[in-house]
Amino acid sequence: MATDERLGYWDSFYGQSSQPMPLSPSQFAAFALGELMTLDAAEAVEGVIEFGCGNGRDSHFFSAHGFDLLALDASAEAIDRCRAGSRHARAHFVQRSATDAREEVERFMNGKKRVAVYARFFLHAIRDEEQNDFLTLLGDLMLPGSLLFLEYRTVADAEQQKEFGNGHYRRYLDHRATLVNIEAAGFSRLYEVEGHGFAKYRAEDARVGRCVAIKTAS
Repeated sequence: MATDERLGYWDSFYGQSSQPMPLSPSQFAAFALGELMTLDAAEAVEGVIEFGCGNGRDSHFFSAHGFDLLALDASAEAIDRCRAGSRHARAHFVQRSATDAREEVERFMNGKKRVAVYARFFLHAIRDEEQNDFLTLLGDLMLPGSLLFLEYRTVADAEQQKEFGNGHYRRYLDHRATLVNIEAAGFSRLYEVEGHGFAKYRAEDARVGRCVAIKTAS
């Protein structure tokens, strides 16, 4: 599926959906918030950047807990829905692909020492070269001590039945190889796991990888 086709698919997916925004966050967002709330004052982050915010359920969750938020998605329909449902002045929703997000990220990070970047089900929705550009962007812009939260489908999930069928573009990731790529971008792993039970949705129990990493000194 070409880039334009993927974008058209997601615009149609969000534009035609009659589903209201879920009131509860994803399991991963709840996990990430738990990690952020346990940081002491010297380690605390000053904002959250979400890539691939989709319907905005996790973005609204972070902003509801007091974080400055920048939420990005390439789909105009997704961003329109997020803005329409936004309830927090500190949440900013911007239509931008990860490869075109440098200026937005720099503007958001201006004056902030540490941020958290959050991306759930984003890496497997982009191509290899886009992932490389994304990790390079984070390695270039994130300051030491900033945190990275990633969750993605792994190769063992490829044959499982999907609640949303096979229309989505999905690139199933090798978990260990992905961890190597994250470290090569200038991050040190704090936590990683691969398995079931982390991203259940109705009858689907996706096989996913999770990684929490910290930006090391440049």
